[in-house]
Amino acid sequence: MTTNCFVCYDNLLTSPLLSLVVPTSERAGFSVENSYDWYTTSYWSPTSTTGYHEITASFSTPVTADYIAIYRHNLGTVGGTYQLAYSSDGVTWSYPFSYVTVTTDNDLKISTFTSVSAYFWKIIFNLSTATPFYLGVVMFGQRLPLYRGMVAGFTVPRHGRKNEIINQKTEGGQFVGRVKTSQGARSSINFKHVTQSWVRANWESFVEHAELLPFLFSWNHNTYPQDAVYCVTDGEIPHISINDNHHHDINLPVQCLLSGDTL
Repeated sequence: MTTNCFVCYDNLLTSPLLSLVVPTSERAGFSVENSYDWYTTSYWSPTSTTGYHEITASFSTPVTADYIAIYRHNLGTVGGTYQLAYSSDGVTWSYPFSYVTVTTDNDLKISTFTSVSAYFWKIIFNLSTATPFYLGVVMFGQRLPLYRGMVAGFTVPRHGRKNEIINQKTEGGQFVGRVKTSQGARSSINFKHVTQSWVRANWESFVEHAELLPFLFSWNHNTYPQDAVYCVTDGEIPHISINDNHHHDINLPVQCLLSGDTL
């Protein structure tokens, strides 16, 4: 397995073990639940003040995480950083990584760290201006490292942009401009020679999730973390068959929202 190429679909904020989620504040119409409902068009927004704004989650039993991700936000505009904290008692907190500064709105950020288990977790934002802050997607939990990296022929999502181009012409046929409408990107998660035991232990549960809900995909996180994308499957999920080596070859077509997209 490679920890450099992974998908993220485990979101502890939607776990059945979740007991309570409490934000420091929320403005009318922008409840904290909007940030983990899997939609990219609904938002949590705290009161418009500088300083720290937090989402605290408590669980009925210790839960494990090794990543946190945020997307669909305006942290670049408001001037903000984010951090994650965990605790065994909700009083004394530890921090698995340093504050991350975000300079671009809608930047898909995935911070990874050594796996930790705890009863209490806290997502912290530190805002430098009183501009209203919006957060559409927040996830934390355990990554699924893929069995292998991507094979030859893989399309890097940022190179698979899908745009609708409309030429504008006069009645006489003279060219006067073009209009481009972004429709995200398309790619395929494809890797080969995967053992049947790995598919049964890991891929099947991921597919059950992906049939209904979005997920994150990072194809080369150590080198190109900015290439991480927010995905849904592109049509019906293909069946996987056994190859000549009695292993599986996997190909999963996906539609993607790129980091920084403003769809």
